[in-house]
Amino acid sequence: MATEDWSPPDGLRGPAGVIRLTASQLDPGDRRCPEFAALKARPQVWPRQSERRRFPPWEDFPLGLVMEVLDAVEFDGFELDDAVERVLRESRSPAHPGAAVWVRHACHAYVEASAWVTDDLAGEGVSLRPERQARVVQHGSAVEMRVLTAWGRWYASPDGAVREFRRLRISRSGDVGAPSTAAAAFVTATGLRAFGSVYRELPVEVGPDDAEAARVRVVEVVLDSEAPPKVLFDGSPEEARRVYGERARPVAADLIRGGSRRPGSDCADCKIRTGCEALPHASGLLGLDDRGTHRRTWSITTARRYQICPARAHLRDLHVPGGPAAQGPAIRRGVVVHEWLRIAHGRPGARPCSAADLPEGDPGFAAEFMTPEEYREARAYLLGHVEVCPLREEHEEIVTEPKIAAYDPAADVVVVADPDLIARGGGRVLYREQKTTVSPDRFGAEEALEQVPQLALAVLLIAHGVLGSTAGTVELEVMTPIGAAVHAFDAGDPAVLAEARRVIARLVRDWHRDVRFEARPGPWCSGCPVARWCPDHREHDPAAPIEVDGVLIDPRTGEVLRTADAVSGRAAAVSADLVEPEAEEVPF
Repeated sequence: MATEDWSPPDGLRGPAGVIRLTASQLDPGDRRCPEFAALKARPQVWPRQSERRRFPPWEDFPLGLVMEVLDAVEFDGFELDDAVERVLRESRSPAHPGAAVWVRHACHAYVEASAWVTDDLAGEGVSLRPERQARVVQHGSAVEMRVLTAWGRWYASPDGAVREFRRLRISRSGDVGAPSTAAAAFVTATGLRAFGSVYRELPVEVGPDDAEAARVRVVEVVLDSEAPPKVLFDGSPEEARRVYGERARPVAADLIRGGSRRPGSDCADCKIRTGCEALPHASGLLGLDDRGTHRRTWSITTARRYQICPARAHLRDLHVPGGPAAQGPAIRRGVVVHEWLRIAHGRPGARPCSAADLPEGDPGFAAEFMTPEEYREARAYLLGHVEVCPLREEHEEIVTEPKIAAYDPAADVVVVADPDLIARGGGRVLYREQKTTVSPDRFGAEEALEQVPQLALAVLLIAHGVLGSTAGTVELEVMTPIGAAVHAFDAGDPAVLAEARRVIARLVRDWHRDVRFEARPGPWCSGCPVARWCPDHREHDPAAPIEVDGVLIDPRTGEVLRTADAVSGRAAAVSADLVEPEAEEVPF
C-alpha cells in the first residue's frame, strides 16, 4: 500500500511514511477508532503545537514491571523474589499495594509456565535460552520505512534452529488464528535482533543471526498460575510467512489506512484530540476547577467503582485481572433483557416492540442467547416495556447502545458514556436508560439522579451540546414483572440541571484529586473482582446481607431489602454493582 493513501490531518506534522506496528495492534477491537490506530502506527507524526505531557504520579503499567523482573532473573542472575523486591523498590513511580501483589503473582506464574514449556521441549530434545534483544522486521526506502515487531519474551536454541516468542497475557487467552499470532510468528521467523530500542529508534540497529531458523514457535503465557501456556504457532519459517500473508498483512494494510473516527477511550491519548471534529469539547462538563494529575478517562463505571472502593477503581484502571465475572440471577436477567431490547430496537423500520414479539413459550430470536427458563422470566419484564417502548413515538434517528465521548478541557478528562438508546427528532434529544428490578418502587423520580447517576451525566451531556442539541429529555425506564414506568427529566429545567451538576461533581471530585487510592474494605469485598490482590481485603459471608449507609442489600440479587431513609449514592453503587456486569477490558 502506498503511503499516499493516508495523509496527516490538519494540525499535524512529520513523515507519514514512517510506520511502526507491534503484533498486538493487529488484534481487532469492536470500538477501536480507525484513525487513532493509523496515527498510533506513525510514531513521528505529532501535533504542530505540542503540549506538555503530564504523567501519572503512580506506576500505570504493572506489566512493564513484570518484564523488568524477568529481565533481572534471566539476564542478571537474580532470584525471583529478590528481583521483584528490587524492581518495586526502584520503580520511578510508586506501585499501588494491590498492583505490587499482582506483579509478584504474575512473575511466579510466568516462571511456572516457563518450566512447563522447558519440560515439554526437553522431551523433544530441544532446549531454549533467553534472548535479550527483541526481533524486528524493517524495510526502508527513499520515501518510507516500515517496522514490525512484537512485545514479549524471546528465546532460541543454542544452534539457532528453533526460535520462540512468548506473548504475555494478563488474564484471557487469545485466538490461535488471530492476526497478531500470525504477525508474531512472521517476526520470529524473519526478524533480525534489534540492538537499539525498537520503540525509540527508527531505523533500529539490527544484527544478523549466525544460523537461520528451521522451526518457529509462538507461545501464549497467561499470567495466572492456573492457566497453562498455550502454543499458538509451531511451524517452519515458510509456514509463518504464508500465514502472515493470509491473516495479518491485509489487517495491517487496513489499519494504517485509517478511516472513520469513533470517539471513546482512545481519545485520551490521541494526537488529534484537540482538533477532532468527532470528539465534542465541553469545558466545565464535570464541574471541576483544576486539571488533576494528568489526562484520564472517566465514566459512571469508574465512579461506581470509586464509590465502593478507591483501590478497586485504581486496580481496574490498571487492567489488573479480575476474578470470574459474577453471574447471579439479577445480572443474567439484566443482560438478556438488554440484549433483547438492543436487537428489537435495531430492526429495520424502527418498528416499536409489541406483545406479538413475545409469544408465550416461544423465545423467537431470543433463543440464540436465552434459555427457555430465562425467557419465561424476562418475558414478564419485556411485556411491561411494550407499553412504554420509545419507538412508539416518531423519531428522525434512533441508535441503540452507542458509545458517547466528550472532552472536558477544564478538567483534562475524557468522559465516556454508554446509553441504552439515543433518539433524535424535532431538534431534541431523547436519552434513555433501562433498569430491571423486582421492586416497583426501587427507583423513585425524586432520587433517580442520585441513585442512577447515568441520568445526571446524560442531563449534562445534553446541556453542553455533546449530543448535537442542548434541548432534550433524559428518561429512566424501570421494568418490573408487573409492568414498566418511565421517569422523565427535562435537561433544560434549571432545577434538574443543578441537581445533575451536584451529583456528577460529587462523584468525580475525590477521584480526580486522589493519588493514593486507599482501600475501603467492607462486606462488598466478597464481590470485588480484584479482591485477591488487595492486602486490605476483608472476608465476608457471601450469603449475608450487605449493609451500606443504613441500607441492607441482597448480595445475590442486588435488591434493597430494607432502608430507614433514602438510598445513598454509595449504597446505590453497591446495589448496581451486584446487578450490572462489569466489562473486562484487557489491553494485551
